[in-house]
Amino acid sequence: MAIPVTSVQDSFDKLISLAIQREEEAYEFYTKASENAEQSSSKKLLSDLALQEKGHKKKLQQALGAGVCETFSCATIDEFEGHELSKYLIEIPLESGSTSQDILIVAIKREEGAYDFYRSLSELTTSTDHRTVFESLAKEEKKHKERLESIYDEQIQPWM
Repeated sequence: MAIPVTSVQDSFDKLISLAIQREEEAYEFYTKASENAEQSSSKKLLSDLALQEKGHKKKLQQALGAGVCETFSCATIDEFEGHELSKYLIEIPLESGSTSQDILIVAIKREEGAYDFYRSLSELTTSTDHRTVFESLAKEEKKHKERLESIYDEQIQPWM
């Protein structure tokens, strides 16, 4: 039995709302990490990432307001669940005494999950405009991951 499209739309609405929440959490995460960073270059990068995550939240809110959830190609809840989109938005906790290495590892994993999530959404939307938004978000998350990996390589695991 097919589930009404509104149920699928509601599922996407909840998923996009969760993505907005994760972008808020990423903003807070990078802001706090920036405040605790020891090197000025790390402080600046983390502060820049925080601002970009704030921009991601705004893009998602605009897409949600523009009816993005009505443009996804899933017709049933089973098909929606088959894409396992929520696995990309899992929360990765940090302990209060986390090291710089721990913070970078969590940040890299978060960015990788966000990249995979937005890339998947870009493939599911039937709207060219929304596809462009999700592709743009995916590219930005990939750049974030690469920048964080660069810091990790330079500061945590330098090749000497």
